[in-house]
Amino acid sequence: MIELYELRQFVVFADCGTLSEAAEVLHLSQPALSRNMKKLEEELGIPLFFRRKNRLELNENGTYVLGLAKQLLSDADSLADKARDFDRKHRTIALGVCTPAPSWLLTPLLNSLYPGKTVQTETADEEALLSGLKNGTYQLIVLPEKIEGNDYFIKECGHETLVFALPKGHRYARRKSLSFAEMNGENMLLMNDIGFWNFVQTEKMPDSRFLTQSDHFTFNELVEASSLPSFTTDLANKYIRSGRGRIEIPISDPEASVTYYLICRKEARKEYQALFSSL
Repeated sequence: MIELYELRQFVVFADCGTLSEAAEVLHLSQPALSRNMKKLEEELGIPLFFRRKNRLELNENGTYVLGLAKQLLSDADSLADKARDFDRKHRTIALGVCTPAPSWLLTPLLNSLYPGKTVQTETADEEALLSGLKNGTYQLIVLPEKIEGNDYFIKECGHETLVFALPKGHRYARRKSLSFAEMNGENMLLMNDIGFWNFVQTEKMPDSRFLTQSDHFTFNELVEASSLPSFTTDLANKYIRSGRGRIEIPISDPEASVTYYLICRKEARKEYQALFSSL
């Protein structure tokens, strides 16, 4: 039986080029390494070396076996990682979302319906979410639009409406509605993990300057203490503490309202039927 240590020594010898240098790298005596190379040849039943005076060189067989050995050792070295990854995927539900709000509903549902599994949630852009669903990085994703194709099962999973949250003394605080264009140029408070809603910052209000925060507690403290406008949504008001003491002004642009769609690969529909049925 060929042992992995023999193949590792064989690869080291091939990389070093001489028995003496390989023996030094491997912390072996040169005679011991020579015996192991001879043993490898016997186990394979073929010669691997040209034996010259005081020198060992790979023959054609040896060069071919070297490539096989490197691949086998690479597979062996990655076996533990692959095994752990396989176990993780079978014990973990990876949910990819286009913005945080869908996870506020779906994560508790998943924890309730699949108590033996760990739910991991990640916000990413649409391209990354679709790619991740295809390659198995995500088992479920949420997008702000339906997608084409027969490979997926899709179900509507909620709506979200963005509004301006203004301090009481703001000049627009008495308005019935506001457009993005009207607020463009205002300095704003903003959470930085807003997913696809980022188009508001880059496309709808490019002349505004945004003070961003990554921590919800810090953001909410700033909202309560600051005179800067901010955003909130109907879902943020429902699921998390958001915009307390502020006047909420609807946004007149149609892009301020979105419908979310929960998507899985069609072959996984049965596995997540309980989740889809609860929506």
